[in-house]
Amino acid sequence: MRLVILPQAFRNMIPVLLTQTIILFQDTSLVYVISATDFVGAASKIAQRDGRLVEMYLFVAVVYFVICYTLSYLVKRLQKKIAVIR
Repeated sequence: MRLVILPQAFRNMIPVLLTQTIILFQDTSLVYVISATDFVGAASKIAQRDGRLVEMYLFVAVVYFVICYTLSYLVKRLQKKIAVIR
């Protein structure tokens, strides 16, 4: 089992686990809704202090997009690399 089944299982699980990690990262912005401080909350405080709401929210959106797009691209490449020909 250690030499045959687990390597196959891990090969199939890694892309799904990484995709779930990306989704979890995207959901961290929802923490702001329940008034817990996170990246969006910190940006909101800075934006209100400096009076630059649009710029700060655009910066947060770009950061989230870059991180999520990069991770999604890496997961897609990993899936192609470890894909089993069926």
